[in-house]
Amino acid sequence: MKVKITVEMENTDGTSAVERTTIDVDVAELEEFTGPDRFGAVFEQYERKVLKARNEAIKAATEKYLSEMAKKKQSQREEKEK
Repeated sequence: MKVKITVEMENTDGTSAVERTTIDVDVAELEEFTGPDRFGAVFEQYERKVLKARNEAIKAATEKYLSEMAKKKQSQREEKEK
């Protein structure tokens, strides 16, 4: 089973600000959550993987955002120099 985490950054008008970021992470199948003696351990493993993937997705999306911002600032500087 997989969990797919997608981060989209949009402008206030709904247009895409930067390219979408998607992270896939493999997690336990539902059948592995059997019985109270296994649930806690399986869920902890699931939670750790998902939180790590979420952090990676946000980090990658933020890097894309900052890269786009740097490009815009550079083009603004070039326009002022003309």
